Amino acid sequence: MTILNSADLRNNLADVLKTLARKKEPVLIGRFGQPQAVMMDIYTYNWQQQVMKMLRKINKLTSSEIETLNILLDDKARNALFSGLEEMKRGEVISLSDFLSDKNV
Repeated sequence: MTILNSADLRNNLADVLKTLARKKEPVLIGRFGQPQAVMMDIYTYNWQQQVMKMLRKINKLTSSEIETLNILLDDKARNALFSGLEEMKRGEVISLSDFLSDKNV
């Protein structure tokens, strides 16, 4: 985990935000040598919010919600999702019909 003091964060905010978006790893922010806050990318934040929402109602989960929770908690699945979202941003996608017509199927 990256650790920054508040001055470094202030002086390098644009770079820190780019790194957060790219690496999807939280950044610990300290002040006077003590941790004060954690900064994270929006995808990870939203993912954590969904997990917490499901955990709050764990005793009442449907089977599909349990399956979704298992996927959200799986690092490999989560990383694949983030990787796919980044590929979409870069335009590295093909249409479903092109994919199905290819010999990859």
